[in-house]
Amino acid sequence: MRKYDVAIIGAGPGGLTAAIYAMRSGLSTVIIERDMIGGQASLTYEVNNYPGFVSISGSELCAKMHDQATLLGAETMYGEVSNINFAPMNNLIIVEGEEVFANTIILSMGAKARTLGADGEVENMGKGICYCAVSDGAAYKDENVVLIGGATSAVEDAIYLSNICKSVTVINNLPSFTCGEQLLKQFEKQCAEKKNISVNYNSKVIEFVGDEDGLKVVKFLNDDGTEVITPSHAAFISIGRAPDTKLVRNSIHLDEQGYIAVDENLETNQPGVFACGDVIVKKVRQIVTACADGAIAATSAANYINENK
Repeated sequence: MRKYDVAIIGAGPGGLTAAIYAMRSGLSTVIIERDMIGGQASLTYEVNNYPGFVSISGSELCAKMHDQATLLGAETMYGEVSNINFAPMNNLIIVEGEEVFANTIILSMGAKARTLGADGEVENMGKGICYCAVSDGAAYKDENVVLIGGATSAVEDAIYLSNICKSVTVINNLPSFTCGEQLLKQFEKQCAEKKNISVNYNSKVIEFVGDEDGLKVVKFLNDDGTEVITPSHAAFISIGRAPDTKLVRNSIHLDEQGYIAVDENLETNQPGVFACGDVIVKKVRQIVTACADGAIAATSAANYINENK
């Protein structure tokens, strides 16, 4: 039987930061990860908005976080969590059939960007296919890029990219944008002033074409079925995100979109169970905000343990 003060489920930036803070608080800590260290952040080709690093790959940044947590004494356990039995100061987590007990739990499973499913998307991930304009946009300054989507986040991303990229070709599979009227007016104003945004409605991406150096071309069908070939160094896919909360949807309070509801201490409705990073209800989902969440969650977990010894 394994017993820890803190069990962190998910090794993204939030979970890794939580592990660092938990270990610095003198708490025995295990990080449970089913896939890869860093989660979605590790797929980011270039991170240039994280303090202290002008430019670093997402995988390298997360590896540094993991190394730091490990040097402090945090353990890492790889495997799929199949069940959690929540009980204050005695939570039971089943990982690949093995029992892990923990006084507190920090949920950090993250949220995955929805993929398009077009040909060449998987092959060009990290080589021009991007899922976050704020994180990856600066890497394509003064380049021609494509933005795919038609909802609020896509419109916001198009505005953002138009300020740093040479041109932004928007591919929307709907006849119009589904954002609010005020944002739409802002977008229309941006189009008129910048003159570097073109919009294709009722259009569908059919293929991303690249080579070892990166993305080269995006192919799509326009509203009359004609194939259009657009040279582009990057394609930003902005069609929403999905929180990875299937494991806890029957025991943890979630919002309508499936994100975990937390209080100011990042505690869930389950006593001694905290959450951090992209999996929680929040406005800004970035590596730096996930790290801040992790620090708060671990500090709150330490306080909970001290109060319930």
